[in-house]
Amino acid sequence: MGTRTWLGLAITMTMCATSLAVAADWSLVPSVTQKSEFNSNLNFAFTNPISDYIFTLTPAADFNYATEITQLQGHLGLSGQHYITNSNLDHIDQNFQINGRYQAAPRVNLTLNSSYISDSTLAEEILASGLVMSRTPRQSFAVGPGVTYNLTERLLATVSYNFNRVLYQAPQYTDYTGHQAGLNFTYLLKNEKTSLISNNIVRETLYAGGNDFKSLGIYLGVTHKFSERWDVNLMSGANISFFSFNTQVLDSSQFPFFISVKTKRVNNSSVTPFFNVSTNYRWSTKLSFNAGFKVDQNASAYGAVYEVDQLFLSCGYNFTERLKGSLSGSYSLSNQSSQTINSKYNYYNLSPSFNYQVTEKLSVSPGYSYSGRENLTGVTGGGGSGHVHQAWIQFSYTYPIHYQK
Repeated sequence: MGTRTWLGLAITMTMCATSLAVAADWSLVPSVTQKSEFNSNLNFAFTNPISDYIFTLTPAADFNYATEITQLQGHLGLSGQHYITNSNLDHIDQNFQINGRYQAAPRVNLTLNSSYISDSTLAEEILASGLVMSRTPRQSFAVGPGVTYNLTERLLATVSYNFNRVLYQAPQYTDYTGHQAGLNFTYLLKNEKTSLISNNIVRETLYAGGNDFKSLGIYLGVTHKFSERWDVNLMSGANISFFSFNTQVLDSSQFPFFISVKTKRVNNSSVTPFFNVSTNYRWSTKLSFNAGFKVDQNASAYGAVYEVDQLFLSCGYNFTERLKGSLSGSYSLSNQSSQTINSKYNYYNLSPSFNYQVTEKLSVSPGYSYSGRENLTGVTGGGGSGHVHQAWIQFSYTYPIHYQK
């Protein structure tokens, strides 16, 4: 269902863009990637970890289509995963994305972003909520239209909407639907290096079973470019949240004859901080850094919205024109407390990797990753910790195609 919906949307966007084209510039980059990986703990289990060797083959294609007033960018990819021992986990992941922009008038730009993702790995949930789920199939469909209007030469106003639907195959995880509407103002100062930002977001997350989460985010921020090598982005504010969920209570009004269990609707509200800072710094032509820290709320597979603190840091170094190395690390703390859920987890990761360009089209990339997670809820909440070692070597072949008319 999700694939057909996304495909219909993608075809519609492509036909509209090409029908408006006069002079067009487009490129297509098909690629094939083969990855051989060892994983010491497939499901990131606290006890009795299961290890395996995984072979992955990923054919993909990235495309770009541009005219003076229209631009389309997209990615189409399939990823077949084969587990040597645990072949029941074999899966073909899908990743389809298409983003469009159209200049409807000199001051008006229309945008539309869409994606359909079907996967069975841990990565997507970790990125979304900082939580770990087992390798169960997961589907995500997202679409987001937007309108940007140049009020003046320096002031931009953007109205946007995002829809997201996430489905899990395993019964222990809860499907959810997300809606988000935003109003953003960006003002460029006369120094041409600093922008002031006001962002207001309304979010609603609906869970299967009746749980409902609504929030209003009010944020102010600034971006500044100190030099050609260094820029900083800062945004802060507050999330005003409202929760509504079902819980079971004991009815002893007929005691001692019998005690019944009833479902009660519980409403709650809270105010939590929002903070997001990131920076990019290029030390030289060979060495670069980027880092960031974010405090926000995100939906999860566990039937609740989690408060997530996320920190990341990475650096890259060009040893030669062909050989590049990188080192990245991240940490996240996820917390949720309600009458139905009380949990607190952390997750951390450190990963060095290299990339060697054998030819213009062929590259090889070995890498290693160490990850750990802990249940900080306490003994009553289960407790425990686990870690994962991953080592891989990856071969990629690309064949760029460019055309201009």
